Amino acid sequence: MPFTFPLDPAELFAERARQFRGWGIPRGVIERVRARIDDAWRDGAGGWTTEWVREGEAAERAGRSLLASACYGAAKFPSLVTAARREAYARQLACYLAAARGFPCAFERRELAVPYRGATAPVAAHLFSPRGTRGAAAPLVIVSGGVDTWKMELHRIALLFVQFGGFRVAAIDMPGTGESRIPLAPDADEVYRGALEAVRGGAARTASFGLSAGGPWAAKLVLTGAVDAGVDLGGPVGAAPRDGAALMRMPNGMPGIVANAVRLDALPPPEEAAKLVELFSLRGAGLLTPRATAPLLAVNGSDDAYVPAADLDVFRAFPNATVWSIPGATHCAAEKIVPVLLATVAWLRVQLRGDRLTDRLLLATLTRTIVRPR
Repeated sequence: MPFTFPLDPAELFAERARQFRGWGIPRGVIERVRARIDDAWRDGAGGWTTEWVREGEAAERAGRSLLASACYGAAKFPSLVTAARREAYARQLACYLAAARGFPCAFERRELAVPYRGATAPVAAHLFSPRGTRGAAAPLVIVSGGVDTWKMELHRIALLFVQFGGFRVAAIDMPGTGESRIPLAPDADEVYRGALEAVRGGAARTASFGLSAGGPWAAKLVLTGAVDAGVDLGGPVGAAPRDGAALMRMPNGMPGIVANAVRLDALPPPEEAAKLVELFSLRGAGLLTPRATAPLLAVNGSDDAYVPAADLDVFRAFPNATVWSIPGATHCAAEKIVPVLLATVAWLRVQLRGDRLTDRLLLATLTRTIVRPR
């Protein structure tokens, strides 16, 4: 059963306001809602979901479907553990699909049935592609977020990949989150593979991109030979064992968010948390032994409070891996996310679209701006 957990809305705003702006919510709206909210879980005035829903409804009345969708996305944040949040999520999806008619690229929603554990798992995929005939054969990038940032929150990233990169994009929810009906489990990469093949079409080359907890799945697809390139942005790959007590002290409700994604009924004791995290370790799966693989880009901030530096540094020994540690940045390099994403697309263009001098020059220029402190 879904369960609530300790969560301070003031601390959540302090950490995630930048993220909400990245979804397309104006600063003024965020500050207005911040001033009204005093409880993360209560339904009614001052409650997180209630106050965000008010903003979503106002945006709907104004005919601003994409903004309404983002506000409802904030209303359901960070987990679908209450009826009000589940309702907000349904409204987020409805507004998003209403806004899709105005997207600056081709868009399609598909309901997939992908192989999983000898049966099938339903997967909702949002597909973005360049308009016209060139879109069908463009390289395909499968994209997912983490435990609290799902496919609709990656809207702007998807558009960047299409418009700047010239790629097709398939955005899906990580198992255990969003529309996924199965728990997050160590074999979730099977779902990603199935979704990738289901929407591949005429794409000659494929890549994976994972944000935060989605990062290990993007890396795993590279390390197991399922894609031609991949990007792990802020992913916890389990390069070294984690202390259970430290895991349970992670800020802003992260232990409860993860526990709900794996469908636990309550917060686990520290020793169980450590065992659970170890199950997802790519080291435990034997995948972190340095060797030649498809190109992999691993990126994170140098001051991440959630993911240890070892989870980035482990890839420095891989001959085909590129590692960017962003000085002074936090989880997923949030403070430098725009230049990081631009550089990421440039890196993917070099890997997927041929060795073009212009792409290499652009990549070199962008890289210098993010990995070297001024």
